[in-house]
Amino acid sequence: MQPAPTRRLAAILLADIAGYSRLMERDEQGTHRRLGQLRAEVTDPAIARHHGRFVRAKGDDLLVEFSSAVEALSCAVEIQRVMAERNRDLDPEARLQWRIGINLGDVLIDGNDIAGDGVNVAARLEALAEPGEVAISAAVREQVRQLAGVQMAYAGEHRVKNISRPIRVYKVRHDGGRPPLAWRARLRQAVRYLRAPLLLGGALIAAVALWAAGPWRAGEPPRLSLAVLPLKGSGEAAAAAAALTTDASAALAHMLNGNLAAPGAAARAGEFVQDHAQLRRRLNVRYVLEGEVAIEGAELRLTARLVDTESGRQIWSSSISAPRRSAEPVPLELLGPLVNRVASTIRRADLARPQPGGPDALELSLRGWTLMPNTETAEQLRDVRRLFEQALEKAPDHIDALAGAAYALAYESDRTATREESRPLLQRAAELSLRAISLGAQSALAWRVRAGVLEIQEQWSAAEQAIDLALTINPFDSEAHAQRGSLLISTGRPEEAVAALDKSIRLNPESETVGVHLNSRCRAELYLERYAAAIDSCSRATAFAPAWIDYMLLTAAYAMSGQTQHAAAAKAELLRREPSFTLAWLASKSVAPHPRNLEQRERTLVTGLRRAGVPEK
Repeated sequence: MQPAPTRRLAAILLADIAGYSRLMERDEQGTHRRLGQLRAEVTDPAIARHHGRFVRAKGDDLLVEFSSAVEALSCAVEIQRVMAERNRDLDPEARLQWRIGINLGDVLIDGNDIAGDGVNVAARLEALAEPGEVAISAAVREQVRQLAGVQMAYAGEHRVKNISRPIRVYKVRHDGGRPPLAWRARLRQAVRYLRAPLLLGGALIAAVALWAAGPWRAGEPPRLSLAVLPLKGSGEAAAAAAALTTDASAALAHMLNGNLAAPGAAARAGEFVQDHAQLRRRLNVRYVLEGEVAIEGAELRLTARLVDTESGRQIWSSSISAPRRSAEPVPLELLGPLVNRVASTIRRADLARPQPGGPDALELSLRGWTLMPNTETAEQLRDVRRLFEQALEKAPDHIDALAGAAYALAYESDRTATREESRPLLQRAAELSLRAISLGAQSALAWRVRAGVLEIQEQWSAAEQAIDLALTINPFDSEAHAQRGSLLISTGRPEEAVAALDKSIRLNPESETVGVHLNSRCRAELYLERYAAAIDSCSRATAFAPAWIDYMLLTAAYAMSGQTQHAAAAKAELLRREPSFTLAWLASKSVAPHPRNLEQRERTLVTGLRRAGVPEK
């Protein structure tokens, strides 16, 4: 009689070769031989080094169990790095490329086999991975907070076959074999502590292109350059498609600082040019956005694609739905996610193309803004600031580099031990942010950074004017709405802050900063004495990348709502994550609050922490 199956927690890696059947049909013996060589030289040794156990290895189908999520992901990244190098000089049609999915979950052990929900989710992640990619679950992301040379980008929630709940997916980006960067931990504590949202990405400056509707042009198109082709739609959807094309073009022109093909030229080219290479020459752009709009009952649905005009490869696609409203031809829930995702994808794609002769000011600035949310300590912030300073050495008037250096300095000032140490850093941040807006009066990013610096300097009225200007320039900038929410909390207007933060999340629900914004929302709800709503927002924030500040707010909210056991558990987690936390320490680290904010904080946050028994000193 066989023993009954048992269960255990495991990291499950599933992998297959993209297009394997097609490759076998073309060259059965050669493909089989190459796969065997690949297994012997790359895959199997990597799995052994990372202590993986083969559960199944049939043809190109691998199922491997690891006792650690870190080992599973390290193994996958190692494999994909080596494969990228091996495939570099091969024809695309001849490449063997693994697609890898990794999940951490409960599995059923039956002899040498494993099964269950944990394996099923890993299989769905594998299917969501592109060739050469690694897709991981939120459970793996939470366990592997950082890995040298690796970034984990949120790729949305996906409903997949035979899994009742949506799964939260992250795509893994590695450095392609370059030396690992030292500054890839999360900027959670500093950012949330200051209550100013991350100013991710924003409008990154390239030289403003002169767009012409006419003849073909030679040479490399400008960095971050895009053409928005007229979106297609029939019947009632035609008007919505035309309005969305216009609004998306206007928003992306701000986000990419003018590197957008003239709408009229894009429309004319889109009518008669079908080949992306011809569009590249005709419009002098690196990327093309195209898609269709349809009406489905009470909803508008957009299916959009972003194409690299050099390779003709689709680098991003999405289907976005939003409710139809007669007073709002283009729903915010559709336009916001579209423009924010397209802009961030273009920045990442351009950053992956190294400049001949070394990085220029734009590339250095792009690197800095990309790495900014993945830093934590003052030393790491200085490393990022140096990227902006190197950009300024090459181009002293580079607006995004000026804004980035100001932003990094502002947060460095918060990491100092005393106000005397922070004062010169904050003063330098103010000078740089002022220079950025003097050179870029139409840069939403420059005004957004200026608002953040002024907030830290306690110049409330000037900060409000700055953030209003940023939103006038680009009303679809999700981080500007979150920055406004932060400022509203700081000035004692939490009800308005909740609305601003909710709008930020609606505009860009897949942003890496959603957890930060939920934390700010939790603070606003706490100050409004809506403790259940505060607990809900903070609990949702911890699902992203939990930090001590989440548990500080949860401790107070639970205590104020009389849930003593939950308050005690949250306090224990707070002190585990930040052992030096006391009320005196909190007061010493806080930015001096607005009088209305001070009263709200004392009445709810500080009182709640006292009720929960947090030490005074």
